[in-house]
Amino acid sequence: MNTKKMSLKLLVGWISIYVIAAVTSFLFERGILERGVITEARTIYIMLTVGVLVTLAIIPLSLRGFKRMVDRLDEKEYPESKIQKIYMTCSWLRIAAFFAVVEFGVLYYYLIDDSIGIDLAAIGAICSLFAFPTKNGVEHETGFY
Repeated sequence: MNTKKMSLKLLVGWISIYVIAAVTSFLFERGILERGVITEARTIYIMLTVGVLVTLAIIPLSLRGFKRMVDRLDEKEYPESKIQKIYMTCSWLRIAAFFAVVEFGVLYYYLIDDSIGIDLAAIGAICSLFAFPTKNGVEHETGFY
């Protein structure tokens, strides 16, 4: 697989983060899904605490952890196919992490009617910009030119 195909597949995954979040918002805004379903104070507190802690754990891990993994790949003398497989696996995990933060932020906003969900989604969205997949980025990170 060449770097253009790799970056295109990752770009589709990256864009799907926002498409799915937009569809979720659309469903809640149109009344297809019910807003403010969770109202018990203790449940809301636990959900918000878990959401913030998970966001604080996932974001640095997906940004810095990915970078360390890619740096190690470049140092080792793996075959090209193994480097591609590891790179794509790590990239999909990073996209999944950003998806989880953004989507759960949107869900928190609508399910508990608290703006902290939008804050979590915004943090995930802003941080995902640092993971925007481009052909040049894939070439640089994998060493394939």
